[in-house]
Amino acid sequence: MFKTKISKVLGVVLTAAMVLSMFAVATPVAAANQAWSKIALPGSGATGGYVVSDTDMRFYDVGILEWNADKTAVYATAVYEDANDTAVRVFKSTDAGRTWKMVFSNWDGSSTVLSSPYIFDVCASSVNANEVYFTDGSEIYTTKDGGVTWNKLSNVYIWAADNDWLNQPEGVIVTLDVGYAGANKYVFTGTATFGSTGVNGVYMCQETAFGMPWSDLSIATQGHDWTVTAIPACNVWDVVVDPTDFATKQGVIAVAEDNAGKTWITAKYFGNQWNQPATCKDAEVMQGNDTSISGVYHAELWLPSDFSSSLTSGKFQAWLALATFGNQGDVYLWYGNSTKTIDLNVSGLDTETEVSDIDGAGGVGTAKLIIGGYLNSIAYGPNTWYSADGLTFTKTSKAPTGDDSWYDEDVTVLALADFATSGKALAGTGGWDCGVSYTADFGKTWNTISMMRQAINEVANIAGNLFVVTYDYVEQSVWRLSGGVYERVFSTSMVDEDGDIDVAVSPAGDAVFVASLGGTQIWRSLDNGQTFTAQVSDITTAGGSTINSWFVSNANTLLVGGDNVVYQTSTNGVLWFARPCAVGIVTSFAVSTDGSVLVATGSLGKVSKSIDGGVTWSTPSAAAPTVSATSLVTFQNGSNSVVYLTGNSGDAFKYDFAATTPAWVQIDNAVTTGETFDSSSYADVDNGVGIFSGIASGGNVLYVLDGSWDNLIRITNVGTNYTAGIIAAPATAGTATKLIGIAAPGANMLYGIFDDELYVYTDKMAVPVANVQTSKVTTTGFTITWDALNVDNTAVTVEYYVVITDAATAVKVCYGLPTGTDTIEATTLKVTGLDEDTVYQISVWAVDPVMSFVGTASVATQPEKLTYNFNLMPTNGAINIPIKPVFAWDSVSTAVSYDLILSTDPTFADATKVLATKNLTTNYWAYDGTLTNSTSYYWKVRVNTANSTSEWFPAVFTTVKADAAPVEVNNPPAITLTVPQAETPAYIWLIVAVGAVLTVAVIVLIVRTRRVV
Repeated sequence: MFKTKISKVLGVVLTAAMVLSMFAVATPVAAANQAWSKIALPGSGATGGYVVSDTDMRFYDVGILEWNADKTAVYATAVYEDANDTAVRVFKSTDAGRTWKMVFSNWDGSSTVLSSPYIFDVCASSVNANEVYFTDGSEIYTTKDGGVTWNKLSNVYIWAADNDWLNQPEGVIVTLDVGYAGANKYVFTGTATFGSTGVNGVYMCQETAFGMPWSDLSIATQGHDWTVTAIPACNVWDVVVDPTDFATKQGVIAVAEDNAGKTWITAKYFGNQWNQPATCKDAEVMQGNDTSISGVYHAELWLPSDFSSSLTSGKFQAWLALATFGNQGDVYLWYGNSTKTIDLNVSGLDTETEVSDIDGAGGVGTAKLIIGGYLNSIAYGPNTWYSADGLTFTKTSKAPTGDDSWYDEDVTVLALADFATSGKALAGTGGWDCGVSYTADFGKTWNTISMMRQAINEVANIAGNLFVVTYDYVEQSVWRLSGGVYERVFSTSMVDEDGDIDVAVSPAGDAVFVASLGGTQIWRSLDNGQTFTAQVSDITTAGGSTINSWFVSNANTLLVGGDNVVYQTSTNGVLWFARPCAVGIVTSFAVSTDGSVLVATGSLGKVSKSIDGGVTWSTPSAAAPTVSATSLVTFQNGSNSVVYLTGNSGDAFKYDFAATTPAWVQIDNAVTTGETFDSSSYADVDNGVGIFSGIASGGNVLYVLDGSWDNLIRITNVGTNYTAGIIAAPATAGTATKLIGIAAPGANMLYGIFDDELYVYTDKMAVPVANVQTSKVTTTGFTITWDALNVDNTAVTVEYYVVITDAATAVKVCYGLPTGTDTIEATTLKVTGLDEDTVYQISVWAVDPVMSFVGTASVATQPEKLTYNFNLMPTNGAINIPIKPVFAWDSVSTAVSYDLILSTDPTFADATKVLATKNLTTNYWAYDGTLTNSTSYYWKVRVNTANSTSEWFPAVFTTVKADAAPVEVNNPPAITLTVPQAETPAYIWLIVAVGAVLTVAVIVLIVRTRRVV
């Protein structure tokens, strides 16, 4: 049904909780990160594989579908034209009808190539995969190279005239078949006159003979009332050769209509005439098994895989699909040598069906059939039927789209290679919303997959895993991405409803909904979009008029926005209730991440919340500073109280329901320019058409799509600090219309709709720079390292910014490189020229292609290196040291502690050789064990200040020999050294050193004089 496309009403912006189930499978294309990447949608023309019509070149009828010999390619015919071009094309598919390549056209831009605008039949060779034939009614064309080149066979009409045939054919060629007998190849044709009977018959061309001679097989002279005023007259609607033993028996079977209004299945074998009881007598095709049939316009015989023309084999059997002008069509079962067929009544005893095609798989006893046709009733439209036993039939529950068309191949069907087990088949339809459709359940449900009458002029929305809404000029479609390919699962041509459609998926992923925006109807699918059922009632039962916006809470609970009211159902439309919500015309809903809180906003720029699933709504907030007729709202990811709002009047705002004094705060104009973000432009929103809050490890990140500038405003915040920047629109994109997001830790995925194109943006930079560390710390600097941000795209160069701040004074002492404010592409930076013994705070973040969050580290430079002798005791190189030594060193006034290590390993690397590790508050320590005589020991000490740690001061000593007299040593008093501030002459230090040595010597003499003898 033709519809007028109304102005689009902006629907709900799906929030994170609503779409967590989205895209569980791979996206259509590998998405580039930190840059928009186009997602391939069903395309038109040669480069798009002829999935949909072009905007000015439309499919009007899909005709015949035919396999080649080895079932590696499908050939199809279709009327594909614009206002000045009525053209019939032949297409070829090598992916079971998903995409096509045009291999023949009857239009060369200035004149027609074929004699008629239709192709009546296509026949593929049974032995050569590259050999195909078709006829336009008067000529027969053939390709021997898979459709690259085409040539004409000898013309039967010209041959008949040149050879003075007594009965020259008057009708059109409507059927073809090819038989092989050794090296000889024979092409058979049947001609017919539509609407009456004329001089017609079965004709044979020996293609391999010189001149391709034609023979009249004289079907109209055998046994029936064929003649009109002494001239043989009949119509031949189908002709097939014996598929199993033509080379031996030369069997030919035909469906023919005589002048007396009767239709027959007749055959000839071994070069004999038709209707020979010894080999196969004629059978009349009879409606209801008792009424003769006339007015045929199409016939199609299907022979089982084990067909045998032996009268005693039990397999001399075929099925006939018949379409007529007189409501006598159906599927008929034929047994060889019987006198009449059996009417199988596919639609029941009281309903006749015009059956235009039949195909299947299996033998006589295992045949599974798929048929296509139209009901002769008010519900006139394409239908299919399936039979698992060849005798009983089940009608489709979701038919292919299409409409009545001219009577050649109204509905054509093709069983795919594994049809018997998988139920996979194709159907071609004509008329309005025609196309090639696909079934994987033996014809129970069909989805259109290619050669569609509809074009894609606009993309409206996406949802679920993966459903896409597209617009044609007058019809809308819902597509499902399945197995890496698109199938159209819903079309407005299938329903009688005004308004533009929208799609949504329940958060649990167990239901798919389609709503008519501007209308009242909602449909639900519980099988991933394969079939949809309309709700039993709509919002009009609760006083509603049209669907302005809507929201899906679960498989049964939905909200619809009205004027200061929300219409709510928890029974999938069995009952609707009007819930007051004073925000104006409700234009958007959002749900908190945990699903506990809902909010609604509307034309007044206010927000109202519900904590009971939309049954009751709170008093709305004050209006946002910029009131928007079409407001969009989303929750801050992870929050039940903070919401963000934008709209077609521009700007982006934050509102916290839990604040002491809730108020709107504008956040889109907080821009950091220059090298500290990805754009120096003023990142404000002029026309918000989409809003989404993502996951950010270092804070929060908000995305707002601007419909005026078509760019994406990216707003990050930590605490109350908001920073906004710009992500430019795709270079080839049109007007931005919608933003849908998937929140994920470390990689928010954004889908942007720009006119008729769909793009994806993966933001992997909403995280802090990781593992910020320092090494090679000295008194005046250090080296900073950090992990590179992995954006999975070699074409992106990430640039970083580094700030170093004095922790005590909060003064920024270094920006970026020490020499300026440049960004850094490497992940290491050496910093010098800092103060000694000072704590610094390091902040590192990426600024290009977008800003990341900050990674931090704290580090202190070392104390100033001592320029005086540290007076280690035992001194470096000392000998004859007691095996119970005392360690001492100069006291440092700024020290808070000292670290000491004693080891037998000069490198101190072997932990098993470490004898002591001490952290001391005194500048001396007595070893609490006993060392080994005549052994070298290594020790070192360092100073810890409040800010940093000095270098190690190492020394080595050797213990006394075993036979030496023991020495008893008392702990010496603390030695306090005050570091002089001015330079002291060298001779003074010499005097001090000599004095210290004499003092130690005196102490030793005193100890020895007290030795007990």
